[in-house]
Amino acid sequence: MSRVKGRKVGKQAKGNNGEESDTFVKFIDECIFADCRLINMAIYAILEAPQELYFGSHSERNLNVLEKVVLRVEVGEGENRRYIDIEKPYYSPTKQRGIERRAIAYSLVKMKNGELKPYYKYFNLSIDVTNTYPDGVPDPRDVLTYVWGATWTKPTMYLRGRVGYGGGVAIQPGPVLSKQRNRVDYKFYEQIEKLQSGESKKEGEESEDEESEKEEREVTAQMIWIKEYVEPHILIPVYRSYMLLGVENMEPHAVAYAFLRGLELAGAGTPKGINILESYWLERGKNEVKEKVIVVDIGVTLLPEPVVISPAIISVQEALDGFKKKACSVSNNKILNYENNIDDVFENAVAKGYCRLLGNDAYEFLRDLAEKFSHDYLMNIENLQIPRVARIAKVVAEKKQEEKQG
Repeated sequence: MSRVKGRKVGKQAKGNNGEESDTFVKFIDECIFADCRLINMAIYAILEAPQELYFGSHSERNLNVLEKVVLRVEVGEGENRRYIDIEKPYYSPTKQRGIERRAIAYSLVKMKNGELKPYYKYFNLSIDVTNTYPDGVPDPRDVLTYVWGATWTKPTMYLRGRVGYGGGVAIQPGPVLSKQRNRVDYKFYEQIEKLQSGESKKEGEESEDEESEKEEREVTAQMIWIKEYVEPHILIPVYRSYMLLGVENMEPHAVAYAFLRGLELAGAGTPKGINILESYWLERGKNEVKEKVIVVDIGVTLLPEPVVISPAIISVQEALDGFKKKACSVSNNKILNYENNIDDVFENAVAKGYCRLLGNDAYEFLRDLAEKFSHDYLMNIENLQIPRVARIAKVVAEKKQEEKQG
């Protein structure tokens, strides 16, 4: 299915940019609200860096600076109580969003002829902060645009995303570590060897020692650079909030896929990847096992208090205790045991207003959603039978009928 052009749909409004924009917005609304059953969803997790990671702030001469925040925290008790400034690594929400958008954008879709193509190339999307379209209504199968938002140049407007990102301040404070790296060609090594051996002097000419040493320092400075990084086992709480429209459009499946796939892509440069922390944070009878520190809320009403802990916490145990206290603060009848049935979770959410999944139950639910999105959506992109596709086909047919009669 090719993209439907906004100008063709709004033919009767040509020559009046205001009316054309109104027609365009109306057509977009038809796509967005093809299935208008609201699903509120939230993910709360504590992530763990399995190796050094770099979240860039800016670059200085031969130095890559890690993004950090400085917090003033209270320490001590009684007369010894005082405030100190601490520095913490920061995995900013804007970086989290960019990574998850790319998680879908770089995924492969399967066409009818069996050929695989990157999602962003299939839908002709730009890979920047937001999708950018020169004109026209985006394809109804382009879930990235309808959930994460987009901008247009003609008419000038934007579609606001329905995904919120938060958290990202590491639990443990610094010190931030740094490594010395090398990034130059072998020829620079040869140049230094010549400088050290005196071979770079012209025949019959004596170079001053100071000039030779200065040249050697300049060449060495170009070779060596410093990179700050997040040390392994740094813990980072994050959360997501989603306002999704309908299960049949597979929006919950898309956000689950983006979240899990985004974990593999976290970090700038190499290495990449971050895990969901596993810990004995839940008490589930005698057979206590490590479970992933993650919570998922699904509901059709206002969700319960967010499972968000203070960024000023510097103790891992205090962070886990605070996370558990908030995660288990809802009544037991709202906490759902996942039995590998996605539909059952959404039915419970409708019946109870909302439900909550904890630990491995939450993770397995997200895994099942993500696998279904990959198999039934990305690998079936040209045969999708979702409300958004059906709705836009109906609107286009109605427009063509009107044009015939006119």
